[in-house]
Amino acid sequence: MSQVRTVPNVPMRTLDVVGEDFRSVDEVLINDIASPEVVVLSRTRLLAQVPASLATATITSVSVFSHRLAVTSKSFMRFRISRTPSKVRGILKLMQTFLLVLFRTPGSDIFYPKLGGGGLRSLGQNFGKEEGGDIVSSFIISVDNTTRQIIQIQGRNPSLPPDERLLAANVLNAGYNKNETALVAGVEVLSQAGRAIRTQLEL
Repeated sequence: MSQVRTVPNVPMRTLDVVGEDFRSVDEVLINDIASPEVVVLSRTRLLAQVPASLATATITSVSVFSHRLAVTSKSFMRFRISRTPSKVRGILKLMQTFLLVLFRTPGSDIFYPKLGGGGLRSLGQNFGKEEGGDIVSSFIISVDNTTRQIIQIQGRNPSLPPDERLLAANVLNAGYNKNETALVAGVEVLSQAGRAIRTQLEL
């Protein structure tokens, strides 16, 4: 989102939200509470009614969730079943596959015990605010392992279209946020069709 303002002269407190891509909006959270009524006016603008519990509260956050991947400079991903689930294809399916393997823990599937990038292996461990280098290194290794595994698996499936077949994955940036005690990383996934898609992750 690039702009949020309160709509004047309406009986129910309502926000006018301007962003980059609202074509597949599934839910709007205001201060982490779902808006009871959302009206999409255009690709870049929507109205969201403020929940009654926030009628007089200060608005500190507004998050717009889509049931399709909307890639913008401020996009982030959340794994959940949306209200309007749909099948994905092409580069979006490739990104979904990559993230699922990246965050799978090796040994968690009895049928494929070696599958998984182990991207969450550092979560739950204790680190001080001045630490985090090991987390970054571990994540980069997880991305490399995931890339290798997916390319190997897809090599046995000749029917897979080029835009769903992984060519490479690169960590664009990775750093440890001391204030949030979180790993923040950007990953780019490139398909064999030549298309690229990026996602920003915070763990």
